[in-house]
Amino acid sequence: MAEKKTTKQILAQVASPSPKTQLYNPIALERLKERLEKWRNLTLPESDRFGWHKSPSTILGSGIPRELLYTPLSVSNLEYEEDLGLSGEPPFTRGIHPNMYRGKKFTIRQLTGFGSPEETNERMKFMLSHGATGLNILFDIPTIQMYDSDDPLAEGQVGMSGVCVDSVEDMALIFKDIPLDEVTVSIVTHYPSNTAILFPMFLVLAEERGIPWDRLRGSVQNDITLEELVRSGSEYIPPRDCFRLQCDNIEFIRTNVPKWNFITLNGYNLREFGTSAITETA
Repeated sequence: MAEKKTTKQILAQVASPSPKTQLYNPIALERLKERLEKWRNLTLPESDRFGWHKSPSTILGSGIPRELLYTPLSVSNLEYEEDLGLSGEPPFTRGIHPNMYRGKKFTIRQLTGFGSPEETNERMKFMLSHGATGLNILFDIPTIQMYDSDDPLAEGQVGMSGVCVDSVEDMALIFKDIPLDEVTVSIVTHYPSNTAILFPMFLVLAEERGIPWDRLRGSVQNDITLEELVRSGSEYIPPRDCFRLQCDNIEFIRTNVPKWNFITLNGYNLREFGTSAITETA
């Protein structure tokens, strides 16, 4: 009878590194090491010998040291299957699709959304007729801050930086004569609080047209970091509540709208607000 392992033992076994498969011939690596040393001493200008590891602050600001020259020695300890793998499989370093852009072409969509729902509808039809394969919808500040267009606080801002949406009827006007199940839609507003209001409007519209939710494709941003750190208005949702709202959005979309991307992390905006390149990429 096999010995029963504790949870701690199982986790330790899973976490323990497996024996690495050497990708390069050890003899060839040793020869290359000697050749590289000669190159440094004989070919490389003397001024570069002492700056072999360039200061990252003068290159990309990433904080990651970079060498002047990379060779197989730089990746001699790489475990190909674990560290890179194949496209379409974990850890997805080579891409999330097996054939990448050869079979899954990049979606072509420019930012769209201004003025009234009718004006945005005309613009989206124009974009689709000129080669767009997806739609990016921007909303005005009153919509993002969750004010009705006739609220006194919305005066002067309605339709200025995106389309105004006050109801499902507005959403219907935006997507009039546009097949929701044939085009991907990105609802461009970072905040989980907006996702919880605007995305259900989109779902109700699909339901009214008799389109099953599992045929809808697109994305919401639903990003707590943007709501808490890069908000464009004075309203503030406490982080604990915002995070709960974000998780509720994720769970609902994952369960009910399986082809929809339930979160989009926007590193660009964070970088504009002062974060580092590493944090932006992460």
